[in-house]
Amino acid sequence: MREGPWRVNVLGVDRARLAAPSRGTGGRLRVALSDGRVAGRRTVSAMTRSSDALAGVNGGFFASRGRANGDPVGAMISDGKVVSEPVRDRSALLIPRDAQERARVARPGWRGAVRFGARRRGLDGVERARGLVPGCGGFGGDRPTQRPSTALCTDSSELVLLSRRFGTRTGTPPGGVEAVVTRGVVRSVRRRGNASIPRDGYVLSGTGDAARFLASHARAGRRPQLRADLTVSGRRLDPGNADLVSGGPALLSRGRIATRERAEGLPSAFARTRAPRSLVGVRADGTVLLVTIDGRRPGYSRGATLLESARVLRSLGAREGLALDGGGSTTMVAGSKLVGRPSDGSQRPVSDALVVTR
Repeated sequence: MREGPWRVNVLGVDRARLAAPSRGTGGRLRVALSDGRVAGRRTVSAMTRSSDALAGVNGGFFASRGRANGDPVGAMISDGKVVSEPVRDRSALLIPRDAQERARVARPGWRGAVRFGARRRGLDGVERARGLVPGCGGFGGDRPTQRPSTALCTDSSELVLLSRRFGTRTGTPPGGVEAVVTRGVVRSVRRRGNASIPRDGYVLSGTGDAARFLASHARAGRRPQLRADLTVSGRRLDPGNADLVSGGPALLSRGRIATRERAEGLPSAFARTRAPRSLVGVRADGTVLLVTIDGRRPGYSRGATLLESARVLRSLGAREGLALDGGGSTTMVAGSKLVGRPSDGSQRPVSDALVVTR
């Protein structure tokens, strides 16, 4: 559809079921990772094909360089697993598996810890490069990583958990301590970095005080107790019963425009510049709207500001709204066809996508 200076593309998902106009069939809305792992990136078309999906749009923001390449920014649940911790105050789309529950925009919290007997240390994150914090906004009390932003923060004192959802190796440099855990038991403790991640376990990787914690307490044969929970309104999310993808900022609340870019650590230029946008809206009846607005193509579509994006969602009947990653990442695929025109001229490989499976 055309809306002012924009080209707007819309898919409607009814209680996590897509009514595809050309097919008359349906499927479940879920979050897909590139190659099923955090590390690396793929196009939305590639993720849609590998998921045997009816349609897809690009998902949340992600890191795009170095050891953090492909790491989702903010909370994520995919295929029943927590694969990324939140960026403090950043909004996300919660997609319940129960079709009787409504999808909604939420701001996830984090409760992460590792315990050996009476000794406990907070878990800073999961499935990401140790020491690199995309989007900042951490929960460990360190500065400046406590404040959300668009930067890639560093932290010299971290404890992260890495499983095969991250990759086959931790990719860490020497200088920390890594405890390799299989079947719930510490098998080895390494100081060389880049540990192999077991198929039937995980690696606890630490620097600074976390490295000292592991060196003192993660001895072979011990059983760590883990907590790596996402929360909404203080209640734990069961990753087996929901998918979750972060974005930002929230755009609508109870049908009213309420863009939260400052609170969510996004710059005013990001909000005010007309650019390609990927958006999610939720109607009162639970219908989820997947929306892309093409941009940076004079004479075809100029793109939209965040305020204009919120107005588009409201005009489509959304009561809640959220911006996803935009710009060159903005992509919509229906069937095997690209919908709209990516601003880079071709699809940008991205970290994750919202796909509608058969």
